[in-house]
Amino acid sequence: MFTSLIISIVLGIIAIVLVALFANKLSKNVNRIIQVVLFACIAFFCYKLWMSIDEPVKFEKVKEERYSKVVGQLALLRDAQVAHKTVTGVYTNDINKLAEFVETAKFALTQKRDVQVVDEERNRRFGVSGYMKEVTIVDTLGFRSVKDSLFKKINVRDLLNYNFEGATGKIKMETGTFYDDDAEISTFKATASKSDILADQPKKLVKAELKVKAVEAIDGPAITVGDLDEISTAGNWPRKYATAEKN
Repeated sequence: MFTSLIISIVLGIIAIVLVALFANKLSKNVNRIIQVVLFACIAFFCYKLWMSIDEPVKFEKVKEERYSKVVGQLALLRDAQVAHKTVTGVYTNDINKLAEFVETAKFALTQKRDVQVVDEERNRRFGVSGYMKEVTIVDTLGFRSVKDSLFKKINVRDLLNYNFEGATGKIKMETGTFYDDDAEISTFKATASKSDILADQPKKLVKAELKVKAVEAIDGPAITVGDLDEISTAGNWPRKYATAEKN
């Protein structure tokens, strides 16, 4: 973009210089035509200069707005998946099953308390009756629905769809298995492609965004949460998106 702009400006300057040199040698009619063409060229160059400044600014604004919304969606997907695993022991790659779980499942409301009880084994071993031990007892106080706890106003079935105009495709949700010695641990990953999120934006700016690497940026071609190859529910976004995560 900047290379073509510089070339255009240089050609414009050359044209202006040539007109200035030969203006006196041309007829009035030709001079008028050249002036009109020259003004048109100046207007074109001014437009190109303005666009080279304004287009990246607009792109940055659109990008940040959309990324914040996507991070919010991915955080909700993670919350739903974690709740699903807490109750069932595994994640799911089926958005309908995840939504059905959220709408019907319940969390147990528990309370832990430490109490002193007779240590029968130790008393038996030493032939006495005075030993006590402390144990933790978990009391179930009741149950509360997952939806009321975390997703009162959220339709989980819509979380794979982008909730803004200009995007294409959907968020991809996958599950896998991580093997830790003999243990099989369920994993999940949700991926939102930057190309899909910014589908209606200038191609050159999108292409550069896919390769970005910076401390305060989302590196790589996608926004992701979770991991298929290790135990993680973290997202690949920086701290500045923490507010979007909570919305």
